[in-house]
Amino acid sequence: MANHVTSYITFENLSEEAENFLENMNEETLLQELYSDYDETRGWHIDNVGAKWLTFDDIDSANISCTSAWSPPIQFYDKLHGKLVELNSPDAVVWVTYEDEMPNFIGVYGLGKDTDYEEHLDEEYYEDILGVLPYDEVSEEFNDGSDDRPNFWEEVQDWFSKQYDCFKE
Repeated sequence: MANHVTSYITFENLSEEAENFLENMNEETLLQELYSDYDETRGWHIDNVGAKWLTFDDIDSANISCTSAWSPPIQFYDKLHGKLVELNSPDAVVWVTYEDEMPNFIGVYGLGKDTDYEEHLDEEYYEDILGVLPYDEVSEEFNDGSDDRPNFWEEVQDWFSKQYDCFKE
C-alpha cells in the first residue's frame, strides 16, 4: 500500500477573484480548472501533479487540505500558485506543510511574489533536528508527550513555524 502524504496549504494576499475561484472548487473541479489537459491516469498525475494520485479533503479560500501518494504534489502547488497570481493576486503567497503518514518525512513549501522556499526533513534526522523520534525505540509506542519525552507532533509543528518564519524573512 502506498504511503499517504497529507498537505495543508494556506493562502495570503488573495484578490476577491482568487478567493471566489477557491470557494467554487471541489475535488472534481480543481484539477480540471488548473490543467486543460487533465487526465485521471497515474502517469498523467506523476508527470503533472508530482504524485501518482491526489485527493482533496477540504477546499476554501483560506486553505486546502489534500492527500497524495508517496510524495508531496510539488507541481500542483506551483500550478495553483500560478493560477492565483493570474486571478489578480500578484502578491499571492502559498504556504504548504506536508507530512508522510509513517512519518518517513515532513516538509514545507512556500511560494511568494519573488521567493520560493523548500525544506524537507527525512526521518533519519528527526532526533538531531526535532530532538525526538516519532516512536520510542524500545516500546515502539508513539511519542505523545505522556512521559518525559517531547510530543513528536508538537515538535513538528514547532519546526513548521520556524520554517515559516524563515520563509517570511
